[in-house]
Amino acid sequence: MTHRRTPALICLLVAGVLAAAGTGPAQAVPAGAPNAAHAALIAAKAYAYGLPLMEFERVRAEVSNTTCSGQGGDSTVNALGSSEHFMPPEARTVVAPNVDTLYSMANLDLSRGPVVLSHPDMGDRYFSFQLMDPYTNVSAYVGSRTTGSAAGRYAISWSGNPETVPGTETITVEHARIWLLGRTLAGDEADRRAAVEKMRQYNLTPPSGTSRSAMCDFGAATPIDQPEGVAWLDALSAALTRNPPPRRDAAQLDELAQIGVGPGLTVSRAGLSPAAHAAVDHAVRAAAAGVPEAAAIKQRTSALQNHGWSVAPDNLGDYGTDYLTRAGVAEIGLGANTPEEAAYTPAFQGADLLPLDSRVSSYRLHFAPGQEPPVDAFWSVTAYDGDSYLYPNAQNRHSVSDSRPDLIRRPDGSIDIVFSHSRPADPGVNWLPVPDGPFRVYLRMYAPQASVLDHTWNPPGIERY
Repeated sequence: MTHRRTPALICLLVAGVLAAAGTGPAQAVPAGAPNAAHAALIAAKAYAYGLPLMEFERVRAEVSNTTCSGQGGDSTVNALGSSEHFMPPEARTVVAPNVDTLYSMANLDLSRGPVVLSHPDMGDRYFSFQLMDPYTNVSAYVGSRTTGSAAGRYAISWSGNPETVPGTETITVEHARIWLLGRTLAGDEADRRAAVEKMRQYNLTPPSGTSRSAMCDFGAATPIDQPEGVAWLDALSAALTRNPPPRRDAAQLDELAQIGVGPGLTVSRAGLSPAAHAAVDHAVRAAAAGVPEAAAIKQRTSALQNHGWSVAPDNLGDYGTDYLTRAGVAEIGLGANTPEEAAYTPAFQGADLLPLDSRVSSYRLHFAPGQEPPVDAFWSVTAYDGDSYLYPNAQNRHSVSDSRPDLIRRPDGSIDIVFSHSRPADPGVNWLPVPDGPFRVYLRMYAPQASVLDHTWNPPGIERY
C-alpha cells in the first residue's frame, strides 16, 4: 500500500529538526534542490526506507565476524553456521530471544551460481529455513510447513543468473544477496542434543562444490558501529548499489535522489544549501531516535485494543511499499517470519490494560479446555523482564510450550500459566518466574491455523492471580 500522505511521525520529526538545527537567515537554494524543510522531510523518509537494508548489512558484517568451530568452515559468505545453545539470560545482544528453537544462519551470494541447501530427514521435529532479501522481505521457505520433513536438497538460484543443479529442487529468488535464517525446535537438554545432531547434518554447498557448515556462537558476534547523520545516508547509498532495489520502489527512490540518496549517489553531490545539508543531518539523527519510539507506541496502542496483547501487522515479511511498518519491524523484530510461518503476539499489559508488574500482583494466563493456541507445529509463551531480556532465575525456566513434555494440564484439559516472582502454591499451574517488577510476555505460534491468521482466535487477557 502506497502512502499518499506524509505520516504524522515524520512531520513531527521534521518540525523538531528545523527547530534544533536553526536554519538561520534565508539563503539562496540552488535550482531544483529542496529547501531545508523539504530536505529534512526527505531525509526522514530515507531513514525509514533504508533502515531494514542497513540492518541486513549490519547482520552480514557481524555474522561474518562470528567464530565457528567444527569441520567444514566458518560463517562467512555461502557458509552455514548453527548454534547449539539457546541465548543465555546474561546476553544482551538480542532483544526478546527465542528459547524454543536453535538458530542457523548464512549470508548467501548467488551471483556466481546456485547454493545448495540440504537437510536430513527431520521426522516430526519442526524446522524452517527462511530466505530473506536485503530489504527483509521473505523470499521463500524450506522447512516442515512448506517443503516437508523428508531429507531434501534445494538449489537456491538468483533470477539474474538462473541455473539448475541435478538432484535438487530449485528455489529462485530475485536478489543475489540473501540472508538465510534457520530455526530448529529443541526442548530439554536431551532433546536439545538430539536437535543438534540433526543440525550437524545441515549442509550448504556453494558453486565451488565444497560443503561449508559449522557450529557457531552467534552471541559472541562483534557489534558493528553504525554511522550517523549524513554519513548514514551515504552508507545507505552504497548499500543500495550493492543491493539493487526492487522496481516498485522507483517513486520513492526518485524522491530520495533529491538529497543525494540512491545507488551511486552521495549527499555532498546533491547541490544542497548549507542549511538544507544541516537539516538532513539532523533529520537522520532524529529519525534514528524516533523510529524505535514510534514502533513501541504502535505496539502499545495495539495492546490497548486487544486485551493487553499487541497484534502483529498482516503484511509481516511481505511489506510491499509499506516502508514505515517495515522499518518498525526491523527495529524491534528483525528477521520476522511471515504470519503463515509464525505469529508473534507480545503482551505489555494485563487484561485490565495496566502494565504487567509482579510487585502489584501475580498473573495468570488461562487457556480453557480446547482453547489453547490453534497451531499445526507448536506454541510457546516466554517471559522477559521490562526491557525484553530473559530473566535469570534459579529454575532456569523462561518458557512454557506444548512441544515440551513438562507442560502441565488440568484434569479438564485447561492450561494455566502463572507469572510471579515467587513459586505459586498450586502444583497444577505452569510457573514462569518473572523479576520483582515490570515484565513482558511473548506468545509465539508456529504454523498457526486459519483462525489465528484471520483473528477469529485471540489469546485471552492475562489476569491478576
